[in-house]
Amino acid sequence: MIQTVGTLSAKNAFTCISYAVDNSPTLSEYDSSMGVIPWTCVAELRDKLAKNAWQLHYLRQWYCWGADNGYPSFSPDVAFELESFRIGGNAKGQAVLSLDDEQGPLDKLEVASLLDRLRAATKSGALSLDEQAAVWICVALGPNPIQAALLREEDVKVIHDEKTSGRFIQLDMPRMKKGDAERRSAFRRRQLTFEIGDVVLGLIEENRRRRDREGWNPDFAHPLFVRKRVSGVLAAGPMRRYAMHLTPQEFSLLLKQAIEKLGVISHRTNRSLVVTTRRLRYTYATRLVEEGASKREVSDLLDHSDLQNVQVYFDMKSDIVGPLDAALALALGPLAQSFMGKVVRAEAEAVRGGDPASRVAVLDPDADVMRPVGTCGQYALCNLLAPVACYTCDSFQPWINGPHHKVLDDLLRARERKQALGQDGRMVGLHDRTIFAVTDVIKRIEAIKEAI
Repeated sequence: MIQTVGTLSAKNAFTCISYAVDNSPTLSEYDSSMGVIPWTCVAELRDKLAKNAWQLHYLRQWYCWGADNGYPSFSPDVAFELESFRIGGNAKGQAVLSLDDEQGPLDKLEVASLLDRLRAATKSGALSLDEQAAVWICVALGPNPIQAALLREEDVKVIHDEKTSGRFIQLDMPRMKKGDAERRSAFRRRQLTFEIGDVVLGLIEENRRRRDREGWNPDFAHPLFVRKRVSGVLAAGPMRRYAMHLTPQEFSLLLKQAIEKLGVISHRTNRSLVVTTRRLRYTYATRLVEEGASKREVSDLLDHSDLQNVQVYFDMKSDIVGPLDAALALALGPLAQSFMGKVVRAEAEAVRGGDPASRVAVLDPDADVMRPVGTCGQYALCNLLAPVACYTCDSFQPWINGPHHKVLDDLLRARERKQALGQDGRMVGLHDRTIFAVTDVIKRIEAIKEAI
């Protein structure tokens, strides 16, 4: 932290943390055998500091930094509570409930943009397999960095179903149980999608080839996320089995590097998307609530031992969506990064442009005819609904003279009808990603025409 802040901020942080250790019973009596440092240390100090309660900002910043870097005494869930604690007052839930655009959960469009970029990077090879697996696992399962760093190849299990000849890919996630001397003493089983499972299995195969090539010490365990070089300190001591494991801090750095390579821009800030394991954990929890999970289910999936820390997720109203018109969509579309294809000037320029079967069309009810909007460049069979699904597919090539405004108008009218009927926010915003993709296409076409 000292390397990234000014001298006055560093001094204030040190003074606040020192004061906290001397004046908070929770902190002064704490030792690592007690598990994680609870958020109550802030409440204990708030009244003592009185008018200078603003200084608690530094304590919160310090705690969140420890959680982001995976130190065992700092829980991401307690960090969430601290962020939701309004310093100087009694209300809780401000930063969290307001869906803070750099500290709170990612919204649906940010998640969609992140996954679109991740899938594109998978195809192009822009990310290494360990970077791909790190992002996928954090998005899909919301682990703490220490849990991810502790994963091993043996935790991944491929289950074959003899009745259906299918397969299932499961991951045993290490639990973070208080007071356990051995971090990998208990696990919770989670199922991976085929998309994520294939990335993880590919990483395991890559790790095996590396072991064969380098000739690892047989005393070393086989972690899922592997260090670039053996840890000499661990290799020489009783923890030698962990000599090739990433530290939680190194896993957090791996995730950060992957996100930077993806280059995702937040439509809320118009800046690079801020992503940490902690934010993805918040996002995972809010998604569970939106999908109807109970408090006990959310607590179980977040690996809590009780229900105390999950209420804030249920208090959030992240499924509420506001009105959306063409002007707002055109402003936000390019920022949402939902369109992944390539605009072409004419059908002849498109991949498969000579194949009439590749045309994607939209119904014009006024003329009762189908009008083409672009070309599908994918040779494999696609079962997605055209043209709605096409605009968010990287194989779609919209034509510069296609009736894209027609598609946009239809989507916006359908959205307005759902909202007028009082439907659930998830249903109202179901095609928002497509709306923004269409508007992105329209803006790109406008730029091309202006340059002609």
